[in-house]
Amino acid sequence: MGFEWLWRFAGRAAGPRDGQGLSLEAIAPDAALMALPGAPSPAGTLQGPAPDVSAVQGARGEAMRRQREAGLRVLSAKLLGAHLANRHQISYPLALDFRTLSEEDRDLLLDAATLASVSGGEGEAVLEGAAARLARQGADEAMLERLRLRSADPPALNAIVARARRLDRAAHVYAASLLAAGSRSAPGRLYLSFLAARLGLSGEVVGSINRRYRD
Repeated sequence: MGFEWLWRFAGRAAGPRDGQGLSLEAIAPDAALMALPGAPSPAGTLQGPAPDVSAVQGARGEAMRRQREAGLRVLSAKLLGAHLANRHQISYPLALDFRTLSEEDRDLLLDAATLASVSGGEGEAVLEGAAARLARQGADEAMLERLRLRSADPPALNAIVARARRLDRAAHVYAASLLAAGSRSAPGRLYLSFLAARLGLSGEVVGSINRRYRD
């Protein structure tokens, strides 16, 4: 009896005909499903708070700032590397001219030349050879006379090195010493090697100065 009633009710119930699909838009949404988080709203949009536009823009600006900083770091590293690779070519060969130096620098270089002139052996010929080479670099007669007078009691090397470092004239001191000592005597070459080590000069700088001022 119950089965026959159900059959008659199902036969009268409206449903999709053959060849037709369900109209999903016509189906009323289930209230329980619509209450779930993230469920679509009746207008077709997701439920939930609207995104914070200012926060999105702030995050985008922070990302762009980090990209700029990273680019600047890479560029700075490349520029520094290029400078270090060519630092000797930019700074040397050293141009030594007594006429363009300050009085303090000239005094330092003359003291260094005085000590170097006696390092390879004492003698009038050695001293005059040093004076002639220094004169070609702009040393006047008063400077050369001071060189001759002080050769009997040359200054201490420690004081010369300390002044050279304070005035940032280490390479100039080595160049003046090379001119005064010459490069032909073995004692003079040994003294110049010791002086370069005391002044903290690199092999590239010493080689560049030697090529320019070696007699």
